Amino acid sequence: MVYHSFLDDSKDKGAQSVMVSAGFYAGRDDWESFRIDWKKVLKANKLDYFKSSECHCVNGQFLHLRKSGKTYAIQEEKDEARAVRAELQSVLSQHPAIRGIGVAVQLEDYRRLAALPDANNILPSDPYKAALSSVMIETVKHMRKLPGHNVVAFIHDQGDEFDELRGCYQAFRKMNKTTAKFMGGFEPMDDKATPALQAADLIANHTTFLMRKKLDSKDAVVEMRENLSRLGYWDERYIAAVIKNGLVKRGKPIPLDIEEIDTSRHLREPHEDVQSRPSLS
Repeated sequence: MVYHSFLDDSKDKGAQSVMVSAGFYAGRDDWESFRIDWKKVLKANKLDYFKSSECHCVNGQFLHLRKSGKTYAIQEEKDEARAVRAELQSVLSQHPAIRGIGVAVQLEDYRRLAALPDANNILPSDPYKAALSSVMIETVKHMRKLPGHNVVAFIHDQGDEFDELRGCYQAFRKMNKTTAKFMGGFEPMDDKATPALQAADLIANHTTFLMRKKLDSKDAVVEMRENLSRLGYWDERYIAAVIKNGLVKRGKPIPLDIEEIDTSRHLREPHEDVQSRPSLS
């Protein structure tokens, strides 16, 4: 069976602290029934598509909710937009076979460690590529637990950087030959015309919110929990573990600044170069 994983990126304002890759995967029939239900909610709320940023700001597709005449959205209008968002989340909960995976990268830690000479050829310079690679390997791992011999094809929101992301996918396949046997392509689609990518935007945006709040805070409520298989993150310890593992596989010495970071509890028995930290959900 061929599964389809729809992915999107998200980051905090100015890409200062968090970079996220996240999305949902499911079989063709599940995606088709989901598409019909999602579009019904959009139509009932006079929307052509859903985008998290427009929902939060009550502009774009949500501009018709601005009834106060003010140049900014008042609380009542924001609440109406959030109610639409909740309706769309309920569509996901009605399709439990659609499973979500998200990975966040702590940018300050990543940029500092990726700048080390020893991180060359181990960590990509673009932290989003690290998050994307991590999501792909986790998606394949979860998909392989399902009955039968399955393959997952990845679809990403199209954009100016898509060709570069496809290059990341191709490099990932070369570096992870076992996982590559279960990967069925990496293609672009228009998020405004693709409900599954709009759902990916939803989970990517929420994962960014969670990572900024930190999961140990009381207001960091994990939404869409019924559909989530895994949320993970790359912090200092985990990023150092990835570098350390890469150096060990290449037979190179571990630098002191990496050795001093306690990575033992995060480094699993690796069979691939790319890993993802245990679930936070």
